[in-house]
Amino acid sequence: MTELLVDKRALLENLDNDPAFLKEVIGIFLTECPTQVAAIRTAIDAGNSSEVMKAAHSLRGSVGVFGAKSAVDAAQRLETMGREEKKEGFGEAFAFLEQEMALVTSALREILKEGI
Repeated sequence: MTELLVDKRALLENLDNDPAFLKEVIGIFLTECPTQVAAIRTAIDAGNSSEVMKAAHSLRGSVGVFGAKSAVDAAQRLETMGREEKKEGFGEAFAFLEQEMALVTSALREILKEGI
């Protein structure tokens, strides 16, 4: 089993103990997450700091719902780098974000597989 990066009980409490709603929220995230990560990659490839900032901010908000601190911090780092137009290091920061997002999505898929 994947190391749990999100607390299923806490998530349920935050969603009025509604397992169907939690399942829906996880499903939406798993569907939209790849697009959000791709938007960051596209902005980095284009050297567009402003778009990196915006896309990372959006992803940070989405993953923050699940309390995945390391992924939130990774997105925040890219958001800050974009805001400050610090393009050097984008690649390394993005690689770390991708690793964290893979862990989060794996943990969320595990929750769905185990049943809510």
